[in-house]
Amino acid sequence: MIAFSAILASAIFAVAANTVVRDSARQISRTGNFELPCDAGTAFPLFSPEGERHWVAGWNPTPVFPDTIEFACDTVFRTGSGDEEAVWTIVEADWQTHRAEYVRVAPQSHSAHIVVEIHPLGAGRSKVVVSYTITTFGKNSADLLAAFSEEAYAAKMHDWQRQIGAYLKHP
Repeated sequence: MIAFSAILASAIFAVAANTVVRDSARQISRTGNFELPCDAGTAFPLFSPEGERHWVAGWNPTPVFPDTIEFACDTVFRTGSGDEEAVWTIVEADWQTHRAEYVRVAPQSHSAHIVVEIHPLGAGRSKVVVSYTITTFGKNSADLLAAFSEEAYAAKMHDWQRQIGAYLKHP
């Protein structure tokens, strides 16, 4: 898996080097968490490409490989269009440990490494830990970095908790 990540990172920088000056690239990492009123087994699939359709407005992933979107290692799918188009690869989807890892590449603006871990808290509760490392490049680099400030990331985690909580109340 480390070798795959290194190869993917090299490919990302090769794409970026063809379109932007390397000096304009910036990277930031954030980790946040929140609790959900459900067990880890119920929460985990909500962070799959298909599961996010339930709580993310406008989320509409399309398969690249295989022909359907599976919540499994090496599944590749697309989201967005135009400058916002991104290709996602599932690096890990471990149903035993409730851990998912993604790499997202938006060739016009950024790449991201995302890790989602769901920890059981007992009695129908779980803790979600979400880590992002985002590498920005290109003309909107400053805007993307601002969207990942500590305050913005904390707000994102709060919004995710609210959206998933609302879905769980009315699936």
